[in-house]
Amino acid sequence: MGLGAYLVGVAFWVFVGAVAVAQIMADHQKRRMNVDLLRAIIEKGQAIDPALVAKLMPSDAVEEEHTDPQLIKLGGIITTATGVGIAFLAYFIAQIAPMAFYPILGGGVVTICIGVGLLIGARAMTNARARERTNKTAP
Repeated sequence: MGLGAYLVGVAFWVFVGAVAVAQIMADHQKRRMNVDLLRAIIEKGQAIDPALVAKLMPSDAVEEEHTDPQLIKLGGIITTATGVGIAFLAYFIAQIAPMAFYPILGGGVVTICIGVGLLIGARAMTNARARERTNKTAP
């Protein structure tokens, strides 16, 4: 086996790193533009609406209420289906390279486990919110 397989792995992780860095830079640029806008408003002496400040400067704290359990459930379904697809891929790749069967199958099983974990988490979140609502309404 040549060096090509390793270069593909390295290229993949370089791509993932580049995407992550690009996202960080874009987020920083967006925040900087919002601060510059507020600074320009202050320099002109105009009154600043608190709603505008809240919209331009969102808090970093992620509120749990904004996480929709249905979206997590959808992610779990997609992830589980992807794991099943990877498991089938292991069979077809094994026809060409038998040594690759178990590593690819293992990747599929891990992906299925992640999907099932997302589905369980979505159900637990739905149940917890339902209990929370009944506790708030109970006298």
